[in-house]
Amino acid sequence: MSVSQPVLTPPAGGETLRYGSGSTTEIKVAASDTGGEYGAVLYTVHPGDEPPLHTHTREDELVYVIEGSLTAHVGDAKIDVGPGAFAALPRGVPHTITVTSEQAQLLLTFVPGGLERFFVPAAGTEPDPGMFGLEIHGAVPA
Repeated sequence: MSVSQPVLTPPAGGETLRYGSGSTTEIKVAASDTGGEYGAVLYTVHPGDEPPLHTHTREDELVYVIEGSLTAHVGDAKIDVGPGAFAALPRGVPHTITVTSEQAQLLLTFVPGGLERFFVPAAGTEPDPGMFGLEIHGAVPA
């Protein structure tokens, strides 16, 4: 881990983007704080604001479900999960979620870091999936 100084982000203390029907993404640690090794966001998502089916080409994604219920679509699998569930998703595996409760809150960690800036773009920029090595596949499998 290349953290030279402690990174302590208090509740609601990270740079945050609000969108859709009340969903938010908050940067908890940026790649710039870790020598690029990882980044993490707190992702609070409401039904209808979920990401499309997508694949990461540059990083692995670690997902911890803090609250809520959702269906995880990972490769050909469809799994109902709730608080305490954890997933380690290697790059190259198509995945998304469908929120089945009022909201779900997830801690997402990306290794290496950088993708947190897709979720919370720097001021004045628009997120471009291609620039972040994301491949969007579209509809969620049935």
